[in-house]
Amino acid sequence: MTFEEYRKLVRSLFARRWVRYVFVGGLSAFCYILLGLLLVSCWGWPMLLGNALAYAASFLVAYWGQRRWTFDIAQAPHGPMLRRFAGVQVFGLVFNALLVLPLSHAGLPYGLAMLLASVLVPVAVYLLCRFWVFRAVETLASRETDPRFLPRPGAGDDLWQQPCGNPPAVSVIMNCYNSSAKLEEALRSLAAQTFTDFEVIFWDNCSTDESPLIAQAFAPLRGRLRYFRGEVNVPLGAARNLALREARGRYIAFLDCDDLWRPEKLAEQVDIFETDPQVGLVCTDTEIFDGRRVLKRLFRQSRPVDGMAFRELMQRQWISMSSAMLRRSALESLAPLPADGTPPPWFDESLNVCEEADVFYRVAHDWKLAHVDRPLTLWRVHGGNTTFRKFGQFADETLRILDKHCRLYPGYEKEYADIVAMLRQRAAFQQAIALWRDGRGREARALLAPFRSASPKLWLFRLVSHLPGRCFDAAARLYFALPAFLRR
Repeated sequence: MTFEEYRKLVRSLFARRWVRYVFVGGLSAFCYILLGLLLVSCWGWPMLLGNALAYAASFLVAYWGQRRWTFDIAQAPHGPMLRRFAGVQVFGLVFNALLVLPLSHAGLPYGLAMLLASVLVPVAVYLLCRFWVFRAVETLASRETDPRFLPRPGAGDDLWQQPCGNPPAVSVIMNCYNSSAKLEEALRSLAAQTFTDFEVIFWDNCSTDESPLIAQAFAPLRGRLRYFRGEVNVPLGAARNLALREARGRYIAFLDCDDLWRPEKLAEQVDIFETDPQVGLVCTDTEIFDGRRVLKRLFRQSRPVDGMAFRELMQRQWISMSSAMLRRSALESLAPLPADGTPPPWFDESLNVCEEADVFYRVAHDWKLAHVDRPLTLWRVHGGNTTFRKFGQFADETLRILDKHCRLYPGYEKEYADIVAMLRQRAAFQQAIALWRDGRGREARALLAPFRSASPKLWLFRLVSHLPGRCFDAAARLYFALPAFLRR
């Protein structure tokens, strides 16, 4: 392994929050042992005093490391967090004793009881740190976007003076509905692009806030932002089609109104398209962030595949909408642009949660995929996100996409038998979750009965489905809080 490969491996490991958590815990334990030995054994301090100082130092190392590195909390008062963190450490000691002593008395070998506790106690402490110690104080911190995610001041201010092609190389689609809170930041990241031959198709879906004023008054994009307002509010897929009707570029990019782009994003994607005319879609790595810190990086959890990668994309979707750029001819290969000026039917308007993935799948079936292995897209998530509650809708639309593929591609069920089986099992699982949430656990288990030999995840769900449906939210949040390797 070369040094560069080793460096990438280390970086990918430490990008995982639970790895940083374990490392900081090990570092604090090492500090406790080392400082205790120095104070007591080498310098002759009284054992009680030396041990107390060593423990205090290791506690501060653990607190500071978990706060600043693991959970990336920079601006919040220390008092409440220190008290909670101390309480969690005490909880860990008590929980360890409550696990080991009863298990030992019940006849379990002491070594095995310690091993079990050494796994369960850190996981419990980690979850408390994430959801109580460090998450609870988020409301005390600034809700403004951290400046490190934004372009440098003044970047792109003179873009209005630079010429744009007619037609431009790239059309950037921005669909907006009451997005005034972070809209100007998204526009700033667009104006700061190093590639400047682009237009902006800004489709306002009947906003009632300040979004129209912000978009039309944003000076750096003067002359290249084309503002359109719909007559009635329509679903997002339909709104995307309406905006695409106005696009003139040979490449189509999408930027949601609260997401951000790094300055090199368009330039690096266009370079790939110009190099290989068989590439129909280029995405970039994406950092999911909340405005103040990066929560995760997509490609570290799901590595993309280049080339003809339809099967791989159907197995695991790695493309975020704001990272995608499509060749216009790839979109037109899905369905010709109507000659009567009506919107193109590229986004399936009957879908509400899978309309983007549906387009990506169909492009990937006939065109090469490519990616930029740099996090040039920032996908903002909000505390009110409710996507995880839409399991029933995902199940329904997954099956509709499968039916569409069977109609479009002759021999699909035979050629992609493994994909068909996987999607049907996935849809059944999603439907079962929706049934359990509605208090119909018995029906959920019956739905999964044909998949008795399937993954451990289904077996675990069968056990959980015996709980009341009102436990769904807590169980879902606990599941998504677990490290990715445990979820898999």
